Amino acid sequence: MALTSAGIGSGLDVASIVQNLMTTEQGPLTNVTQQKTSTQAKISAYGSLQSALSSFQTTLGNLSNISKFNALTVQSSDASTVSATATGSATAASHSLQVDQLAQSHKLALAPKTSLADIVGMGTLTIAFGSYDSTGNTFTAGNKAALTINITTGNNTLSGVRDAINAANAGVSASIVNDGTGYRLVLSSKDSGAGNSLRISASDGDGTNTDNSGLSQLAYDPTALAGSGKNLSQVQEAKNALLSIDGISISKPSNVITDALEGVTLTLSKVSASPQTLTIGRDTSTVEANVASFVKAYNDLNQTLRNLTKYDEASKTGGALLGDSTTRGLAFQLKSVLTQSVGSTGALTSLYQIGVTFQKDGTLALDSSKLKSGMESNFSEIAGLFAATGKATDSQISVAGNSSSTLAGNYAVNVTQLATRGSLAGSDAAGLTITAGVNDAIALNIDGVDYNLTLTAGSYASSSALAAELQNRISAAGSAASVNVNAGMLSVTSVNYGSSSSILLGSANGNANLFGNSAVSSAGLDVAGSINGVAATGKGQNLIGATGDANGLILKVDGGGLGARGTVNFTLGYAYQLRQLADNYLRSDGLLTARTEGLSASVTRLTRQQETLQARLAVIEQRYRDQFTALDTLISSMQSTSSYLSQQISMLQSNS
Repeated sequence: MALTSAGIGSGLDVASIVQNLMTTEQGPLTNVTQQKTSTQAKISAYGSLQSALSSFQTTLGNLSNISKFNALTVQSSDASTVSATATGSATAASHSLQVDQLAQSHKLALAPKTSLADIVGMGTLTIAFGSYDSTGNTFTAGNKAALTINITTGNNTLSGVRDAINAANAGVSASIVNDGTGYRLVLSSKDSGAGNSLRISASDGDGTNTDNSGLSQLAYDPTALAGSGKNLSQVQEAKNALLSIDGISISKPSNVITDALEGVTLTLSKVSASPQTLTIGRDTSTVEANVASFVKAYNDLNQTLRNLTKYDEASKTGGALLGDSTTRGLAFQLKSVLTQSVGSTGALTSLYQIGVTFQKDGTLALDSSKLKSGMESNFSEIAGLFAATGKATDSQISVAGNSSSTLAGNYAVNVTQLATRGSLAGSDAAGLTITAGVNDAIALNIDGVDYNLTLTAGSYASSSALAAELQNRISAAGSAASVNVNAGMLSVTSVNYGSSSSILLGSANGNANLFGNSAVSSAGLDVAGSINGVAATGKGQNLIGATGDANGLILKVDGGGLGARGTVNFTLGYAYQLRQLADNYLRSDGLLTARTEGLSASVTRLTRQQETLQARLAVIEQRYRDQFTALDTLISSMQSTSSYLSQQISMLQSNS
């Protein structure tokens, strides 16, 4: 008799028996599954911790900048006349400011034309910049190089000349204005100031360069007569801004002035009828906001740490990272940084001095009144509590940077050599006559870059005028090297300091005329000395700590004498230290990455164990089913045999 369902023949509940047996067999799989779930929860928790720590790191990056705590405000009694902004290098003070004249750019206009397509002429235009003295009727070329623009049959219309000038990027903008009588070409110097007056000369295709026809209509020599080289009309004079600060007269080419008061940018908008008051004060509200940001950033991270590691007594459950050594270590290090002093020699060494203290629940709190008191008494030192800062006893030495390995400390500085700039000094007075193709080419190598220059041919009135021409050419070529004159001899000096700075002569027909036959090139020197008695590396003006506690500390030496130069007190503020701590945990080879990778490897291993156990359980279950099906069949068979025998016995008994 064939059975189609286990237990039908015998009455055994085979399904329940197998299920109960498999529940016992699944114990190892259940353990592995629980381990995998717990490990995945830890990976997710580490992701949350990493995100919170990354946000904390970003906030600290902003607060590690000393400028965030040296902020200043500037208030003007009449912002419509002058407005201003200040950086941390400004000095808190009040100034009286009078604006007498605004700077303006030079503007010239051509007589009206009937159409944009009117032919102007052909030839070349040369645009130069300089200063015009109406008293002496003289024009003195400035430092900007003159530029020549070709006007041909393709661009000789009114609109074509406009487009050619704009395309040349010559420091002049060209536009066309319809004034009701016709179309007028207007040329404007892009830069304001009396030193940016325009002088335009024409090489006219009609052979006459100064008359009021052809391309020479665009000629403008302020020293010439109207209609004879002074053919454009002046619609706006080039002027400097004229102002006075605390009674001191100042002239500047722009209405945006950055170098009148250190650290202050002035923007002039109109002439003032009376003196204005400019008040530079400490920006205490910004500092208070920055300190509050620091407190909030820490508390946000601390809350994440607490959520991930807490134990709930009511539910008898813990956070995913409860007891985790990495998380516990991070929490301990964070608190350790905040409970120690920063090692400053100033009045402020701890956060509690500005009202930042720990509460019983482990959070930070800010006492605003105590912070305000700290700002009133020690405003300049608050930055040192948060950023990496250094202060030298020598005014010509400053801290320019540091590395992650630089430790806080008080370091003695000794200078054995000051940095110098590379230079080239002429051996003879420069020849003042420059002839095209004969001695107009100059070849210089400035700080490793070759410059092939061509001087404007002509007879120069003085060595200073020739030096100005060379300066124009060097500047136009993109170098910041400076040209100087001493007893008729020209010299060129690099803007850079150090051994990589040099001025060398190449091969060109004008070198000897300009510098003589025995010009002397002097390579720059790097600063040399020691920091805390240990020889430092010199690079330009920077003295860099090479080993020990001062490793990576960069000190800029602006000048001064040789020998002992006092000390530098270098401190690592709380925000800086905490950012370094966050960096160590978050970097690609940091603890969080290592832990996450280790847990991910565990998940992979547990997944393989799951698959192996599941395959094994499938085999075991099938074996149980086969065994109990066979038992069911056997019992059913035995029951049939028992029934048959019972029938036979009954029949025998009835026949006896």
